[in-house]
Amino acid sequence: MRWRQLLGTYLPLLLMCLLATATWWLVRYAPRPTGEAAPAIVRHVPDYTAQRAVLQRFNAQGRLVAQVEGEQVRHYPDTDEVEVDTVRVSATAEDGRRTEATARQAVAAGDQSVYRLEGQARVVSTGADGRTVVIEGEQLQLLASERRVRADRPVVVRQGGSAVMADRLLFDETTQTLTLSGRVRAVLQPGDARGGGVP
Repeated sequence: MRWRQLLGTYLPLLLMCLLATATWWLVRYAPRPTGEAAPAIVRHVPDYTAQRAVLQRFNAQGRLVAQVEGEQVRHYPDTDEVEVDTVRVSATAEDGRRTEATARQAVAAGDQSVYRLEGQARVVSTGADGRTVVIEGEQLQLLASERRVRADRPVVVRQGGSAVMADRLLFDETTQTLTLSGRVRAVLQPGDARGGGVP
């Protein structure tokens, strides 16, 4: 009877000690990881999409300064980029110059400072005086914050009846300067040349 009483008193304590020893042994002799865990793969998958969307940006005075319209809009969180199908971008600068761009697709930076226009891309820049410069190509880059248009593929620039073809282009809307490089060919109309044709 006494052994049974002692066994009933000390058995839980013995089992606890045995369990603690087994746990210590497992921790000590368990295999350790050979290196850092591989980082999780971030997939290029949109976190939201919208059909026939209109994105608008206003200045501090509440005036509309930029608008982006598209048949479908997709946002990718891994790159913080927005893809827009059948896109139309319009912006108005403080000096009154209006810029309109269209393309089959655009990829915009998250802050909408840069637009990569792809597929029948077209940018129309119209000054307050009504003079219009049209830039067309398969791929154009609209640098909205710098007010520039860049192209690293063949483009056509039109103003009035004049046209210039070039391999690469940089157009500064603020200074109205056009830098062409690569093979450059031009068809200039006499009236456009006198009246300030292609800048």
